[in-house]
Amino acid sequence: MRGVEVRDLVKSFGAVRAVDGVSFSVPAGGITTMLGPSGCGKTTILRCIAGLETATSGEIAIGDRTVFSGGVSRVPVERRNLGMVFQSYAIWPHMTIADNVAYGLRVRGWSRAEKDKRVREALALVRLSGFEARLPGQLSGGQMQRVVLARAIAYDPEILLLDEPLANLDAHLREEMRQELKRIQRETGTTMIAVTHDQSEALAISDQILVMSMGQILQAGTPAEIWQRPAGAEVARFLGGVNDLEAIAVDDRIEVPELGILTTGVAATRGRCRAIFRPADARIAAPAMGEGLAGKVVLSQFLGQTVQYLVRCGGQEIIVDAPASGGVLADGTAVSVSVASGALMVFPESAAA
Repeated sequence: MRGVEVRDLVKSFGAVRAVDGVSFSVPAGGITTMLGPSGCGKTTILRCIAGLETATSGEIAIGDRTVFSGGVSRVPVERRNLGMVFQSYAIWPHMTIADNVAYGLRVRGWSRAEKDKRVREALALVRLSGFEARLPGQLSGGQMQRVVLARAIAYDPEILLLDEPLANLDAHLREEMRQELKRIQRETGTTMIAVTHDQSEALAISDQILVMSMGQILQAGTPAEIWQRPAGAEVARFLGGVNDLEAIAVDDRIEVPELGILTTGVAATRGRCRAIFRPADARIAAPAMGEGLAGKVVLSQFLGQTVQYLVRCGGQEIIVDAPASGGVLADGTAVSVSVASGALMVFPESAAA
């Protein structure tokens, strides 16, 4: 197993810096995910590691080999021993599943017996034993994604690169393939680097997440670290589904102008700030209490175990996920919204862009 080191990587397209001095380490034997919106540079970095793009400057090392340095590729693509799964399946429709999986082995000169054995092993790993003679048109989307994975791991690459690997699947299949991807990584021990814009996917499969924006890394850490302690408001927002309010920090409380006070439980830097909290951490009370933010229920949605409320507080709207066991409040009900102890994230205005 080998890890990857990226140091001061820059990739420019004309006057645009798609990757702006990025440095990070990918530990061997785990899954590192680059998470960010379209255009943040994550796929460009992946292609630079693969050798499909030549970076402008910086350094890339795979294990103890420097494969790129000083604007020059030191090791060609075919000698980096990498596998890559693209967003499109890129499966040859006229070839059987076995022939698709064996393609990389054939171009590497493996013998017929070696190819057949490895194809069987790779298909068994992705739970497609017995599919060797089928054509791609006979498979579901999830099965085709498994074929792509089998083809990529068949020749035992040291690093597997995945570019939005689950983007073409529906919600149910994405959830299923997240589990399969992590299972395959654990069984093979292959170092994987994935890129995605899907926060749930990154949290589910990763050992390490690199949150990216505009060609730079905003934060690196485990899924728990990124979720529980986002480095700034932009990271918290990108993880999705947060309430984001303009506020003023005064000692251990946050004043939301004209709406009320939220207690943080910890000292906060005085001054203008962003008060951010997740809907599941919000608490709703009716009739309205003296604490929290005063508002009215605009809309309620029963979601089974929870009820999601849209609450209008002055000119702002807040989303609250409350247990359904408490019943459903009628639209127009006067309520107050508070935040669970320790769940309020406060960022100074200067760091909240």
